[in-house]
Amino acid sequence: MSQTHSQTNPEIGDSQSIVGNELTIGQSKKRKSIAWNHFDEVGEKAVCKHCKKKLSIGPGIGTTHLKRHIEKTCKKIDEEERVLFTLGQRDDLLPSAKFDPELTRDLMTMLFIDAEIPFSVIESRFWEPAMRSLRPEYRAVGRQTLRNDCVRVFKAGSGVLMEEFEALDSHVSFTSDIWTSSVSLGYMCVTAHYIDKSFKLHKKIISFNQVSYPHSGTGIASAIKKAIFDWKFDQKVFTITLDNCSANNNAMSFLDNILWDKSVFDGENMHMRCGAHILNIMVQDGMETLRVALSKIREMMRYITSSGQRLQNFNDILETMHLPSKRGLILDCVTRWNSTHEMVCEALKYKDALIRYADGSPIELPSLEEWNSVVEMEKFLLVFLDATKTFSTCRRPSSYAYLKEVFTIRSTLLEVYTNPILQKLSQDMKKKFNKYWENPNGILTLACVFDPRKKFEWVEFCFGIAHGEGTDVCKARIECMRMSLTKWYNWYESTTGRATSSMSPQVECQNENQKKLELSFQKFRSQNRQSRQKRSELDNYLEDAMVIDLDEEFDVLQWWRKNSELYPTLAKMARDFLAIQVSTVASESAFSAASRLTDHLRSSMAPETIEALICSKDWFASIDGSFNLDQFRPFMPNS
Repeated sequence: MSQTHSQTNPEIGDSQSIVGNELTIGQSKKRKSIAWNHFDEVGEKAVCKHCKKKLSIGPGIGTTHLKRHIEKTCKKIDEEERVLFTLGQRDDLLPSAKFDPELTRDLMTMLFIDAEIPFSVIESRFWEPAMRSLRPEYRAVGRQTLRNDCVRVFKAGSGVLMEEFEALDSHVSFTSDIWTSSVSLGYMCVTAHYIDKSFKLHKKIISFNQVSYPHSGTGIASAIKKAIFDWKFDQKVFTITLDNCSANNNAMSFLDNILWDKSVFDGENMHMRCGAHILNIMVQDGMETLRVALSKIREMMRYITSSGQRLQNFNDILETMHLPSKRGLILDCVTRWNSTHEMVCEALKYKDALIRYADGSPIELPSLEEWNSVVEMEKFLLVFLDATKTFSTCRRPSSYAYLKEVFTIRSTLLEVYTNPILQKLSQDMKKKFNKYWENPNGILTLACVFDPRKKFEWVEFCFGIAHGEGTDVCKARIECMRMSLTKWYNWYESTTGRATSSMSPQVECQNENQKKLELSFQKFRSQNRQSRQKRSELDNYLEDAMVIDLDEEFDVLQWWRKNSELYPTLAKMARDFLAIQVSTVASESAFSAASRLTDHLRSSMAPETIEALICSKDWFASIDGSFNLDQFRPFMPNS
């Protein structure tokens, strides 16, 4: 027996030893699989370090079952560690395990852009040691080099987008807005919106530049013009959506003079007024009726959140009422009605707790009558909240829903209310509605025609409600819109060179008899549609049966993609009309990122660096799906 133990096992090596009744293998044979980071090798078993489960090992067995145990079976492993292990098994993230310093540098730069990480982080004394613990060959760059790399990523991305824009065969709609930083510097964001050949809506920030005070019409027009001409969009401008202020109106007058000869119909429909801004003005006027009650709620919310002790006292009350504690209460931005609505909803949710808290505080709460009025107002404004959400979307078309939302608001304002507060509220809001939307925007009205569930009948229906069905005014308005639609269609038809949509499907058959049958059917179909073929593609579309789909998630772009061969000219129109933005929210959303990038710790960042970071992050976000190196490779200047 002792003789047997003294012999060398060629599979195990000389470093084996006996521990108790089990054979323990030494470390002379190096295990390459990362699965061994989670197992101890004991005899002919691999023992999980987490759950102590024993799995068989040996020649020809491999480690697949060990990896499967860590990825799916082990119940003791930390979930974060399991995720890291699973990611380590993927070979689609990076092409090889060989260290590529240039690729690492580019990826690190893109990480700083996408996660909005301050450049100072890379100069932390822990940064390079932490990175080198993952990869000893890694060498960190300095803050200025990182900044330069970010600008180079931006320039590389600009080249990629320029190629995409030059190949674009549709028009482009724009949104723009101005933002003031924490150090009182003005920045203008210009965003391009377009629908590509596959009927996907794109949103790309093309400019984020500092603009000098005063923000006059000429200054605004100059900044927008520069962005349009820098990206060679001057022949592709369809609409420009701006906030409703006098400076923007003056800016559009200047732009009309510059772009009129390059735009469709001399740019007569180019200026779009931000629907969300109009809604804000409208609701703010109405909410003035409850200004005193809203002020009391606002002051109470501010008082409670102004100190930790007061918030703790409020949470003590919530605890006695078996309600969850709050880290803070919503305080509105007085210039945005929807944030005031959120504050009111929060106050109504905790109304009883607020009343109990007010008993021992110097702050006055609304009276019972005022609370009741606030409740009615909150319900009344839900229609306007839905419209704001619809107008504010920029990842899916909103222009075709414009007329529906406008007439929903109109019917809400025209209702007869017995509550005197709602009477006053609706009357005040109706004045602003009549100023801006008594006559809805013409091009946005036509956009609803490209909803195959409504078509032109929706225009007729809405105008019948507004002016009385069958009246001379109603007929005149409908005929005006029909003539406008025909004018647009004729222009697109002349540019596409397609006069009618007479489809001639390919006949794919497996034998001669099938071919004869199919050809006979095509002849029969042709004879029964002779009158249809004499009509225009527009006539055919309007007279074809409407799509029956009440789902709010109906994808209008996918419908046009599938029917683009049947209606080629209208499909081209749809790409332009459905890309129109009803609001400037797409540009405003960039200001949230800008406020983080230019906080008090980074307020001295150069304007060109800010533009590089804002634009690049936006371009990264437009790439769908999980990380794929090939998709981001064009943005990498070093690798």
